[in-house]
Amino acid sequence: MSMDKHEDEPSAASTKSLEIATALFFLLIGGLVMWDSYRIGAKWGDDGPQSGYFPFYIGLLMCIATLANLLTAIRVRRKTSFVSQEKLKLVLAIFLPCLVYLVVMQFVGLYVSSAIFIAIFMRWQGKFSWVKSILTGLGTSIILFAMFEIWFKVPLFKGPLEAAFGY
Repeated sequence: MSMDKHEDEPSAASTKSLEIATALFFLLIGGLVMWDSYRIGAKWGDDGPQSGYFPFYIGLLMCIATLANLLTAIRVRRKTSFVSQEKLKLVLAIFLPCLVYLVVMQFVGLYVSSAIFIAIFMRWQGKFSWVKSILTGLGTSIILFAMFEIWFKVPLFKGPLEAAFGY
């Protein structure tokens, strides 16, 4: 009997493929640390270690450990599902709107993008009416604006609308 709970569902990604991808990513990061440390000086100088000496060896240890993980992942013969297609769709239904929210925030600021995000997300995922969704989005953003910008005097990322009101 298999331990895989998603045995009957189509797999979006196998555990093996994601372990290999993760190992390659960390190998790249470790190599980048080593390269940059060597660039700024990773030797033992007349007055002691240069500024990249210790980071170079940390990157080297990271690469060695990652290679061990990569070889282990490559040698594994069993194919287990990391996530089913159905579960991946649920994750992407949250992740992709959040990504769009972050991009929109760069152009219209935190408060306006939050109002839009809350309203659309409530309507799309929560199936609330447009009136409740819009009022909740606007209300939440207005309360957060008052709390951070006016009461606590903590400036957060603003866009053109807030600038038009002098903030």
